[in-house]
Amino acid sequence: MAEAYPATATSAKAVAALASHIQRLPLDPFFEPASVTLVSKGNKRHVMDGERELLDVGCNELTSWARHIAYGTRCRMGDLERVIVEHLSRGEALPAMILLRSHFEAAALAAHCVAELSAAARQEKVQALGQLMVATLFGTALKKHREKTSVADLLKSFEGDTIRICAAVNSLDSFYYREHSNGELSVAYSLLCEFAHPNHRGVMDFMVASEQAAGWEIKYELTAVPNAELIAGAIDTLLVSMRAGYSAGELLRCWQFSELGGQLVWRGPSPDQAKGVWEDLLQRTAE
Repeated sequence: MAEAYPATATSAKAVAALASHIQRLPLDPFFEPASVTLVSKGNKRHVMDGERELLDVGCNELTSWARHIAYGTRCRMGDLERVIVEHLSRGEALPAMILLRSHFEAAALAAHCVAELSAAARQEKVQALGQLMVATLFGTALKKHREKTSVADLLKSFEGDTIRICAAVNSLDSFYYREHSNGELSVAYSLLCEFAHPNHRGVMDFMVASEQAAGWEIKYELTAVPNAELIAGAIDTLLVSMRAGYSAGELLRCWQFSELGGQLVWRGPSPDQAKGVWEDLLQRTAE
């Protein structure tokens, strides 16, 4: 990557170092308890028809959910990174940006779950996570087609709406930039969507324009002309997504839950674990 595009050398080195570190993190097995999901009939004031919520959220359910998000995020991101870097190293920005959008969404999901878990722990409102747990584990875009026979056979009763990705991206921005958050990652995500959607911006590198007296002569080629500036921006964005997503996932993995006297005990990451995330995954100097 760095040989093909020298401007990417610093970020490419950081991407490789982070990917190597992630390979050494544990993927320990965990227990997933049987659970019950409430499907609401709905009312006009508070609950939408068909809204789903996990009942009786306790330490086992929280542990299982946190591990699913942590490990699932890590597996998805790692698998995507190999292909993203391969495309970028060949100058193939369009497929790389489309895959990077998916990577970005996985990182945003983890950051959103960390934010919601931390808020619930501060308020000691465990049931506040009931809907989020169902949405992040069993949410599906197919839900809106549930009435169609072909889809009804595929969906389980507990599958419902997904989270709102715009809220997750906002959480990612807040998680990564902390007090300096200003929505910068929302702009980056919108740009990635420009490539993922059939918009003209994503295929501009496939055309050559020759200026004419009153306009331009346009010729499309089936192979894009490598855009070094775009590729450098993409590898920088990948690095941010990796740092934020892996950090959020590792924080989720470090949360521990238990019961004492019938009460839920919340235990967040230890100072040493938080320091490791800050230095090794966010790749920042400890404060």
